[in-house]
Amino acid sequence: MKYIFIINQIAGRGKYKKILPNIQRICSEKNIEYEIRYITGEITGADIAMEYKNDENVIYVIGGDGTLTRTLAGIVGTKNKLGIIPAGSGNDTYRTIKKLDKGEILIDLGKINNKYFINVACAGIDADVANNLDKVRNTFIPTSQLYNASIFYTFTHYKFKEINFKTDTKKFEDGFSAISICNGGYYGGGFNISPKSTLTDGILDVYYIEQMSRFKMIPLLLKLKKGKHVGKKKVHKFRSNHIELNFKEKITFNVDGEKLTDRKFIIEILPKAITIYNDNEFVENIMKIK
Repeated sequence: MKYIFIINQIAGRGKYKKILPNIQRICSEKNIEYEIRYITGEITGADIAMEYKNDENVIYVIGGDGTLTRTLAGIVGTKNKLGIIPAGSGNDTYRTIKKLDKGEILIDLGKINNKYFINVACAGIDADVANNLDKVRNTFIPTSQLYNASIFYTFTHYKFKEINFKTDTKKFEDGFSAISICNGGYYGGGFNISPKSTLTDGILDVYYIEQMSRFKMIPLLLKLKKGKHVGKKKVHKFRSNHIELNFKEKITFNVDGEKLTDRKFIIEILPKAITIYNDNEFVENIMKIK
């Protein structure tokens, strides 16, 4: 079994440069056969992964949540296993994955329209915080403060929208502040949106926040950071394996660091759709920067 390292050179402002020597050293020490591949403008992570579709390897994605999401399509349906080396600005998917037991673990995937995701697909003010990261990314702001800067920008520009929501047991149409479809637990650089979500239960957790003023959203977001928002006024939770959402105008979902814009979204759970190769000790040694 070979380790394939797919590297996004842009993620984390080139963080891969500091960990690349560790990959080469540790793989040599452990006699691990490996290849290092680079994402380019012409070749995506999914393209690279598909080159190995007839093999049985561990494909380590080195980048952020968006890099991982874009690569999933090249791994789903193959015998390859997914590993994650968090080298982006948010790394929320790794926060969820590292809680799993060590070894090879079959997990569920979410699917929104034609895009796979491991962690969370969200729309509303919280999604706009993630989507607006690009507006503050290439500035003097330190990587560790990008989410805080985006929160400030988003709160001064946000416009509320209406949603038509439908599952097999619930249907409504209303204004909303945020909606999150959760397979895993984290988004937004460590916000614990769905504290009890697991990647192996075959169902999605839906958190819906009614329309509320921006100023009231601030203390709620602070609670959300620690997973203390559950049960609060105007915060509702549902569970479903199939959700249909319609909007009067186009809206942009943030899907584990990727953007998806449309008026209609079909979201479903795909049970046991991909195998995670979870070796926290290996990853932590790779991430050690002297």
